Amino acid sequence: MMKRSVRAVRAAVCAAVVAATVFVMGPAGAAPEPGAEASRPLNILLTNDDGWRGAGGANTPYIVALRDTLRAAGHHVVVAAPGTDQSGQGGRVSNRGQKLQVAEPEANVWTVTPGSPSDSVYFGMDELFPNGKPDLVVSGINPGFNFGALVNHSGTVNAALTGVEFGVPALAMSLETQPDWPEGTRLAARPAASYVVDLIELLEVRARHDGRLMPRGVGLNINYPLAEGPTDPTTGDPRLATPQGTRPATIQGGAFLVPDFTPDNGEAAGPGTYTMGYGAVDTSADAGSDIKAIADDYVSMSAIQDDHEVDGGTRGWLRSLARGMR
Repeated sequence: MMKRSVRAVRAAVCAAVVAATVFVMGPAGAAPEPGAEASRPLNILLTNDDGWRGAGGANTPYIVALRDTLRAAGHHVVVAAPGTDQSGQGGRVSNRGQKLQVAEPEANVWTVTPGSPSDSVYFGMDELFPNGKPDLVVSGINPGFNFGALVNHSGTVNAALTGVEFGVPALAMSLETQPDWPEGTRLAARPAASYVVDLIELLEVRARHDGRLMPRGVGLNINYPLAEGPTDPTTGDPRLATPQGTRPATIQGGAFLVPDFTPDNGEAAGPGTYTMGYGAVDTSADAGSDIKAIADDYVSMSAIQDDHEVDGGTRGWLRSLARGMR
């Protein structure tokens, strides 16, 4: 199995739970524990940041693949997604009083235009589950990683966090893209969707012990790698391999993208029109981080929290600072 450099992982991105819920799945993904009862069907609110676009979602095939796989597993799935591409919108919500156009292009699929991913989750909570909250919010599959500092800006991740705000367990699923192997992402869509189904089954099995799919206030951010197997001798193309397994991972801090503003007219650092571009920070991956897991061909699994909790050392620093301001 090919082990990729961190540089290669970062290039792929630019081109396109842990403490409380620690468990490691092997290469085949999650499996129910021995003797476990069959999982019950869940009411799932499915969203993303790429939207539901085209007839039958033809222009956004990855959310369609996840919807179909979840339904095939017996879950009741309602889609609420933007009507336009809302990538990189983070947790943006529309201003009070803004008009949003809601459509139902097919049964149990709702689009919110020009709503954000969080707007779509808000709509789902308010209108689509009138008799109670969904059992789970799932966001994805996003074509392209959402790890490291990218989680701060990701519509995919923040849509899941919006579900967590409502006290609903939530997970975000992203899938690697490689510019020189676009077919790999298409091939991996179904395995990535099946991974989500297996993960939900494992969460359900564990919920029988404490009654909750996930700890309160906690969600999951999953990144699924394109693991390359031996080259096909006929076509010369790489074959899709199964990831090495799953690693619980921290979300690596620090800048990931370098902004690159190019003036279209006028001088740099002056008034005018600029074209926005990005480059990648070329630094090593931290041990135990989500970026390192992906570089090693593992699925990365990170906890996301709605309370922005900090560690004990930071809390001590904050108390000291507050005392000094009295």
